[in-house]
Amino acid sequence: MLSRKSKIIALKLISLFSVVRGYNILIIVLAQYLSAIFILAPEKRALSILFDFDLFIIVFASSLTIASGYIINNFYDSKKDLINRPNKSMLDRLVSQKTKLQVYFGLNFIVAFLAIFVSWRAFMFFSTYIFLIWYYSHKIKNTP
Repeated sequence: MLSRKSKIIALKLISLFSVVRGYNILIIVLAQYLSAIFILAPEKRALSILFDFDLFIIVFASSLTIASGYIINNFYDSKKDLINRPNKSMLDRLVSQKTKLQVYFGLNFIVAFLAIFVSWRAFMFFSTYIFLIWYYSHKIKNTP
């Protein structure tokens, strides 16, 4: 039997998984690998693509970037979601706004570190991507 503290932590992890829409990210990871295998490098063996370390880092970094985008979007939409999605908002509120921001910045820091490990171009791409996701959530999304 789980203790009360363990149950609360489990609920918070489920809440965070709900915020970042982990199921969507898994589909995107699959799509990235399949496009690398069948479109970007059809002449290479699938196993060599699957075990390519740089591709893994880029796919992992893009997954973390997408997750951070969902987090910042949820952060800015929390008041609207109370009205539009009250049941989901109850689950999302288990993780505080402060924690969401900390996870958001932490994920983006990890992405920047991973990207610079691959190349400065990857770093520039992900830095721009992160900024544009934030800008969309903060400014553009609210304009009609």
